[in-house]
Amino acid sequence: MEGRDEMQIKIKNVTLNYQEVGTGRPVYFIHGNGLNLSSQYQLYDHLFEDSFRRIYLDLPGMGESEADLSITTTNDMLDIIMAFIDTLTPHQDIILFGHSYGAYMCLGLMDRWKNRITGAYLTCPVVEGQYSKRNREQLEQRVEARVDVQADADYYDEYTDTTVIINQQTWERYRNQIVPGIKQADKTFMKELRRDASVYYQFRCEDVIDIGDATVLHVVVSKQDTVVGYKDQLSFFSKEPNATVTLVANAGHNPMIEEMELIQSLAKIFLFKLK
Repeated sequence: MEGRDEMQIKIKNVTLNYQEVGTGRPVYFIHGNGLNLSSQYQLYDHLFEDSFRRIYLDLPGMGESEADLSITTTNDMLDIIMAFIDTLTPHQDIILFGHSYGAYMCLGLMDRWKNRITGAYLTCPVVEGQYSKRNREQLEQRVEARVDVQADADYYDEYTDTTVIINQQTWERYRNQIVPGIKQADKTFMKELRRDASVYYQFRCEDVIDIGDATVLHVVVSKQDTVVGYKDQLSFFSKEPNATVTLVANAGHNPMIEEMELIQSLAKIFLFKLK
């Protein structure tokens, strides 16, 4: 596996941390709210050939990126991401991978840059910014084995709140992919972004997001997602001519925890389509 180059760059007076691997067609990875770039790198990077330039970004206030309180809305966040992409790959067509809030950012990018987004692979995307308006689901957990919880025990309740299949393997995946980002996230910044019942967490263009007809989309949603649900997503993407939507039965908001092999297999199919 190629080595990662970790770098920092100042965009609109905000210092962002990111990592690059490979050369070729640019692919941007945007992680979920409160996570970090490692969550995407661990899951996807080994799937790629050398002909892709993979760029993993820590969102502002998350991972090693700066928490700048001048970023007060999701629209501000999108402006930072767009400036970041335009600095690294100006005027180039790009491919997007996004999870949850990161997938919401991808929707914003597809709306702003209809002709530049070749394809997007989205897992459990936010499509309704305000939490209270989402059609969220309930968990029907399957406790397959007793979990030995030692390190990171403070995060076990969060794991059980969002995970369907409870066993040692899914707990270790949660610890490796999710917990590091939670530990790093700037809590003050995160709270500010969700202030006033998440009114500012919502895109101004949310109701009229328009995705280019040539963009290849693969969307994965979970039937037991307690954070964003799946019914809003099925309705949202049903009108998109090039969208493939996969509904995963036995998974919560982080399907890469319960169904990692499936998420990776679907990503491979998505990349094959882009060839």
